[in-house]
Amino acid sequence: MPAYRQLVDRLRQNGNTKVVVLNAAKPYLTAALYQSLRLPMLVVSAQPENCKKLYEQLLTWCNSSQVKLFPEPDALPYEHIVSDTSTELERIQVLSALANNEPNAPLIITSAPAFMRKTTPHSDFTSTCHTIKQGMAIEPFKLLHRWEAMGYRMENMVEVPGTISHRGGIVDIHPTTSDLPARLEFFGNTIESIRLFDPVSQRSQAAVSSIAISPATELLTPLLSNSLALVSRFSTAILMLAGSSSTRRASWDR
Repeated sequence: MPAYRQLVDRLRQNGNTKVVVLNAAKPYLTAALYQSLRLPMLVVSAQPENCKKLYEQLLTWCNSSQVKLFPEPDALPYEHIVSDTSTELERIQVLSALANNEPNAPLIITSAPAFMRKTTPHSDFTSTCHTIKQGMAIEPFKLLHRWEAMGYRMENMVEVPGTISHRGGIVDIHPTTSDLPARLEFFGNTIESIRLFDPVSQRSQAAVSSIAISPATELLTPLLSNSLALVSRFSTAILMLAGSSSTRRASWDR
């Protein structure tokens, strides 16, 4: 198709062009462009309903691991409403795919409300991503504190993504980007082994040498290493406010 090849060439050269397409052909054209360009692609729909419909249609033409839905949150930031866990998980998985530069460039489908919603800065998100390796020396309680600061919830048993548990020298975690949880066995402060396990039966399945950990929430709290810088920043802001207040009082007295 000459017209399609011209479209691909224009996108590769300029990265900006306009095309009129029938609604029925949008999923096929989007999937074809994604396969041809092999670049991360973001498709923004005006309405959330159309966004979910397009996402389901694209699953017919693309690998399900490549197509990702970035939904709008159920609640506003700091609103006293419990957000749906699956919605938050989907958003975190998309942000992780973008932050970690995965080999397979993602095709992200989102709506205008979800796209306009402010999220955590890229530098804050990537700074919390880390890898746990077998043989690493680290105190279990420091590791648990770090994961709690990243949004992981402490539970008696790890069954769903975003949860952790601690029993003696064993620490379980279900990373938000992993299909299976991992069990870390400590000998003192050294990670002796890392095993993936079934969240239902809690039985070990396979030993791995490392696991990648991504945040479990978009509202990241400052980690312990950044606490001093945070205190210094707030102290400076308080001093500036105090100085401006005294200036206003002096002007008022005159």
